[in-house]
Amino acid sequence: MKQEIQVNELFETINKDGFIVIYINFETAKSDIKSESQTIFDQIAEMLRQNKELRISIDGHTDNAGNGKSHQTLSESRAKAVMNALIARRIEKSGLTYGSWGASKPIADNATEEGKAKNRRV
Repeated sequence: MKQEIQVNELFETINKDGFIVIYINFETAKSDIKSESQTIFDQIAEMLRQNKELRISIDGHTDNAGNGKSHQTLSESRAKAVMNALIARRIEKSGLTYGSWGASKPIADNATEEGKAKNRRV
């Protein structure tokens, strides 16, 4: 999934909805972030620099393929990878937390490939 985002849109959405959903592309069944997702991190880091009071929770989610324990582990390692990518961009760790939901909170139907892709999110 490809996603184009802008700093001002991120902050406006957070203020309006209280959260944002960002699709980060990872290697299959791994927490290695694909290079095409790097520009998203630049935008998020810039938003956090412009809004230093903002504290965020990075939550990892998966689709329902596989078993529950592996979902939990994978979604946690992906959320932590996102946090580390932001820290690498000089975002203070004290403003970041991460967590893992595995497949427990789908936002789309896991019966379709499109739905599964939407459920694999951070």
